[in-house]
Amino acid sequence: MGNHARAPGATGSGRSSSPTGTGAVRPTALRHSAATEAILDLAATQHGVVTRAQLLAAGVTLATLNRRIACKLLVPLHRGVYAVGLPVSEQGRAMAALLACGVDAAVSHQTAAALRKFAPADNTDSPVHVILSSGDRRRPGIRIHWIRDIRPDEITTVDGIRQTTPARTLLDLAATVTTRDLEKATVEALGMRLTTPAELGEMVKRHPAHRGSARLRALLGSAESTVTRSRAERLFLELVRKAGLHPPETNASVAAFEVDAVWRSEKLIVEIDGKAFHATSGRVAADRRRDFALAAAGYRVIRITWHQLVHTPEALLVQLTRALFGDIGG
Repeated sequence: MGNHARAPGATGSGRSSSPTGTGAVRPTALRHSAATEAILDLAATQHGVVTRAQLLAAGVTLATLNRRIACKLLVPLHRGVYAVGLPVSEQGRAMAALLACGVDAAVSHQTAAALRKFAPADNTDSPVHVILSSGDRRRPGIRIHWIRDIRPDEITTVDGIRQTTPARTLLDLAATVTTRDLEKATVEALGMRLTTPAELGEMVKRHPAHRGSARLRALLGSAESTVTRSRAERLFLELVRKAGLHPPETNASVAAFEVDAVWRSEKLIVEIDGKAFHATSGRVAADRRRDFALAAAGYRVIRITWHQLVHTPEALLVQLTRALFGDIGG
């Protein structure tokens, strides 16, 4: 099964045809079984989605197309774009959005990050994010970002789906997501070797006026600390699991702050400090104000470090257990 999208007008069964119009060759109408075969063949190359124009060009008659819609072999997703059966995959939703928006479109932002697996996928009710540099199309279920300063090397094609590169995607995300979500996406993309700090730095230099440049630049200044903190969070949760403690909520909201981990019934918050992440005096002062506000809301705050997780996990576990349950032996 091929992975690359076929241009509108191509067929899935080796038949040659041209779009209808002045001087064009009209495709031969297909019989019932041949029409179904053509639909399935085309869908197999486009993550399960097809367009009306492609099917008509392949010889599927309008009457046959309408019958396939009525029996739900073809499920409308956008105007003139159909899923061949349900459910529609994440890749299928992205491909359908591209087919609806035209050849110049590329998926971007959260959609592009999810396709490359360095950010979680949106739910199926969320719009697909697409960039366009011109045009006036508006499509339900598609979030179009009008971007005129994107360069050709900031677009790539993976599994037949045209999308922004990881570096460009992170620049765009920096303008739209929370700092924590940006940190996580950056850590994942770097860890998966989809991009490098040098590529991200070049992206910021290219687009100094982009709304995400300042945030991405600041994150790059602490990239090592960001990666370390992410690893520390994973080590902490692994320690909690091995100890048999009931898991905390992670990246949860408490008193208008996002905290690393919280046991709400025990009123205990754990903040995980990656190596050098909180080293500046301004950051220390901000942490103190944050801890005071959380204490005023009735929560105790424990701050743990990379050194504790790596070198003294047993002592850390004792401290954590006492904070959760008190001195059991007392």
